[in-house]
Amino acid sequence: MPSRFRELRRFREQIFSGIQPGIPIYQPVELETRGFKIKFYNPSDVKIGELGSDVKEGRVSKVEFELLDLGCGAFSLLLDDYPSFDIEYRTRVDIHPYFDEIPWFTGFIQTLPQPGKKKPYEYTGYGFFEQLDWVTVSGTYENQDIANIVKNIIETMVAPYTQIIYNSSKIETTGYVVDSVDFYLVKAKDAIQTLADMAQGYEFGVDNSREFYFRPVDTNIYYSLWAGKHFQEFEIEEDPTEVRNRLYIKVGLIQGEGYGWIKEGSNCIGYVEDLDSIAAYGLREEVITAPETLNVSDATQWAEEILAKKKNPKISAKLKNIFFDKTKTKIDAKGKIRITTADGFEYVLTIDKVSYSISPSGILGQIDLY
Repeated sequence: MPSRFRELRRFREQIFSGIQPGIPIYQPVELETRGFKIKFYNPSDVKIGELGSDVKEGRVSKVEFELLDLGCGAFSLLLDDYPSFDIEYRTRVDIHPYFDEIPWFTGFIQTLPQPGKKKPYEYTGYGFFEQLDWVTVSGTYENQDIANIVKNIIETMVAPYTQIIYNSSKIETTGYVVDSVDFYLVKAKDAIQTLADMAQGYEFGVDNSREFYFRPVDTNIYYSLWAGKHFQEFEIEEDPTEVRNRLYIKVGLIQGEGYGWIKEGSNCIGYVEDLDSIAAYGLREEVITAPETLNVSDATQWAEEILAKKKNPKISAKLKNIFFDKTKTKIDAKGKIRITTADGFEYVLTIDKVSYSISPSGILGQIDLY
């Protein structure tokens, strides 16, 4: 079983799920197109052209992009015609809603319209965090703060071979010293996820400046939205099916002798459990594996973070048909948001993904929460 249980949700499901904000039933009187600019750069960061609501040639019919806790996610551009400049693989795309000087999104082109395809032409791609899957990490680290290990990985094994920028000030000290961890041909994204889980309460990604960050998960409330005024639909549900409250831990070190219930010659070093969860939902066991971890205390620290994420039912919610033209404010997948429903009930939830859709109707969107 994969040890990084969040990997499918964070790294795969969100990348390929697409951006699907709903079609509004109505538009408030105040909603009007505010305009946008899209700037294009070649892989050497030389600007090659611009498109937007004020450009007629290669007119943009629709722009969709998403922001995740990993930074900029997937995006797509739908053009009525080819632009006057060449868009190639790895062309950098900066999206500036409301002509903001600072891009709300930056990513790179991954797919191009094929020759002979009829209009309109669609270009799709991803934020630069996707390039963490393009390079591997090999190295043994001992008696180091997790932040120093992450810095070494990004500076020496990621930044030189991708378009991701290394900025040491955006990699924050964790206070946890790893005893021993050994990576061998592990994808950079997976290696850093292991370290983030070991640090407990940390997240990482690539921001709209293409700079890698590694920081504590933000729990502040940054936004407040009201039904009817800022959005139309709110859905929320709880799913207890994935609850796991006793996790057996396997590591990359074979046990030389057996003790208690642990079998000699196995790579199981024990388990972590949550008694309150067991009492509420019954015993639900799972085996998790961290083959790069060579120390029992490091593996236990890592496993406790996994347990914290799995011991309770998953709550998921969606805000649909958000009128961004009413707030004209960027909402990042950072921190929490306060939601007031039509009947006055209030929720405070963590932002997981923000999807934007720019069209002649204005800027609409959707927020996924948990």
